[in-house]
Amino acid sequence: MAEIPTTSGAGARSSFEIGDEVPQELPGASEWRLFLVLGIISILFGVAVIAWPDATLRVMAVMVGLWLLGAGIARVLSAFLTGQRMGQQILSGIIGLLLIVGGVACLRDLANGAVLLAFMVALTWLFSGLAGIAAAFETDGSHRVWLLVLGIASMIVGLVFLIVPELSLAVLVWLTGLSAIVIGIGESLVAFLMRGATRQYQQSVAAGREAAAGPAIP
Repeated sequence: MAEIPTTSGAGARSSFEIGDEVPQELPGASEWRLFLVLGIISILFGVAVIAWPDATLRVMAVMVGLWLLGAGIARVLSAFLTGQRMGQQILSGIIGLLLIVGGVACLRDLANGAVLLAFMVALTWLFSGLAGIAAAFETDGSHRVWLLVLGIASMIVGLVFLIVPELSLAVLVWLTGLSAIVIGIGESLVAFLMRGATRQYQQSVAAGREAAAGPAIP
């Protein structure tokens, strides 16, 4: 029976038989849209924070709140709109809801101290890192390594905020802004890698189908 080859990757099927329902995207790579959105949100947030170095604690809390809301909504939507596996959907939804709650808390002036604000930022990076590491183990393809690196980097940044919570407002502003820009760039790069893997997979599946169908009968 003719088979349709696919791109290789850990946990990926090496072939599909004719009649099988072939996924349109490489398993796990459909999250590239989420990582791109999260990357853009983080970069914009980081630039805004760096551009306003003398922001008051209240202004900083509002910016952090908007950042958490944007990231949380993106994760909740991705849990329903992308072809993730069940475990990823549940994790993405839970983390998204927690980020939304944190964002609302910041906007309602509940995070009214630098230590508490640093704690909120720390949790954001820790949750993001956890989601990235989970996605790395669920996905197929070479971008798995970069997802793992991004997840570990996010968790390290979160731990820094937890270990040194008593930061001055100025240090908190700069550390938050720089980490958001760096992690945001990393998320965007991973998104493009995942998108590239998906395109390669789709081309491979299309070529395999053509080969399996055989030459056209005149």
